[in-house]
Amino acid sequence: MIKNMIQNQDEILRKLHNLQLKIAIEIKRICDKNGIKYFIIAGTLLGAVRHGGFIPWDDDFDIGILRRDYNKFLEACKSELSDYFYLQTWDTDPEYPFSYGKIRLKGTRIIESFSEKANIHNGIFVDIFPFDNVPNKRVQKLIQGLAYFSCKRLLWIKKGMGQNMKKNRINACRYYLFKILSQFFNYNSIKKFYETTQIRYNDKESNEVVTDGSYNYRQESLPKKWLDNLEMIPFETEEFYAFKDRIDYLTYFYGDFLKLPPTEKRNRHLVQDVDFGNY
Repeated sequence: MIKNMIQNQDEILRKLHNLQLKIAIEIKRICDKNGIKYFIIAGTLLGAVRHGGFIPWDDDFDIGILRRDYNKFLEACKSELSDYFYLQTWDTDPEYPFSYGKIRLKGTRIIESFSEKANIHNGIFVDIFPFDNVPNKRVQKLIQGLAYFSCKRLLWIKKGMGQNMKKNRINACRYYLFKILSQFFNYNSIKKFYETTQIRYNDKESNEVVTDGSYNYRQESLPKKWLDNLEMIPFETEEFYAFKDRIDYLTYFYGDFLKLPPTEKRNRHLVQDVDFGNY
């Protein structure tokens, strides 16, 4: 029975990967047509280098885009995104509290524990992360980092997300602290402040860029030069742009990234339910 359960989970993951690749190809098509620079990041890039595609136990696909190109991509999607897909941002979906976008596949559903109580579009997705300048001055960097940390948690809680973050006493205390604080702030005011904070230094000289991903502000801050040098690399049956300095990037993020983690540390997102619809 256990063997059958594992085989079933692996089959679900293979189907999920196939549909995520379908979404990524659509994103690539729009970017290529409109001269938009994009690049695969995080576990997606790790999978490309170490496995030639998806990490076998991973369940997401992450793409990065500089803010100016991110805005261009959002505009292009209004007229060029195929009807099979849905562009989700905190402007297109009022209940979606994240500062980065997703392209969802219509007619499918994936429910993650983090957002299981949220009333948002829940199609299978690919994440698209905008990158913004990090200030060079230490004090400004600390302020920006604190704003990132605080604003995104307040926004999550305002939309009923993140209850599964209470995994230990420290996280539980943090969750309830922000839950109390959230009562004193209006959702749109937090969102506006966060938007302003993210783009504040984009017209300034900067050595680093940062995105609001699943890691912390400090780890998400990358040398800007990495984003200036891209090349196509294989991923499954396709090719996508990635950093030429991807070994430095992966070492920075994961240390000895070629070494496989032990089985018990091969973490997936906490997915509650997946429905492939007609796929």
